[in-house]
Amino acid sequence: MQYGAFGFPDPSGTRLLTVSGLLQPAMLHIALCSGGRRFSVQFERRQAEREGHNGRQTPYNFDKLAGNVFTVLQGKIETGASCFLASDPLLSSATLFPAELPAGSGGCDPDVRRRLASSRSRQVVNCWAIARLPADRRLVLVEFARRDKDALASVVLIARGRMIFADYPAVFRGEGEDLWRVDDGGVLSPKDFEVVFLLRRGAFYALGINWHGTEGASLAVFVSDGGNRFTRVIDDYWYLAPV
Repeated sequence: MQYGAFGFPDPSGTRLLTVSGLLQPAMLHIALCSGGRRFSVQFERRQAEREGHNGRQTPYNFDKLAGNVFTVLQGKIETGASCFLASDPLLSSATLFPAELPAGSGGCDPDVRRRLASSRSRQVVNCWAIARLPADRRLVLVEFARRDKDALASVVLIARGRMIFADYPAVFRGEGEDLWRVDDGGVLSPKDFEVVFLLRRGAFYALGINWHGTEGASLAVFVSDGGNRFTRVIDDYWYLAPV
């Protein structure tokens, strides 16, 4: 409850469901959704699991999964959007940034690649912009060179002179083997990363990421009070594998 919980919409886009446990769901009033959109919501009811679902956390199973149901008070949430129901303390005096998809190829320029490599003392193999942000800020996905079996990818917020890293480490098992996610063949893809929200309050940043994979969605919230590292404070997963 310090931060909130991830949720997904029903097929109509007028309700949200959180499948993680919440002690006081009625204390959540705002949903932050893909693309920097913000919706007012109201807790409706706790929902018990019903027979007939296939175990997937999808809109199709919305009325059959156990969780907390929220009503969207105004507007509709797009089908397939990812949302985060944010606590009032997290939102207090914070600026929410619109995080739009980058235009063009989305590659990082040479100066950014040099700064990333220097910051981690590690060669950059791949680098992509994953969101367009206002006010001289960027959000990039970077894949660093392996060190033996130690693989590392990071989502990095570049805010003027500051670089803040949200790390995704992995263990290399051999060429062509899965590395980051099931069935990825060792290949990291920027199109799988969705920015759910990014907000700032002074030196504090909070970042919500949905990393889509073959079998499901890995959801995380990272926060930073200063320095160059994000701390992961929420780690969630929605199982979405096709039937």
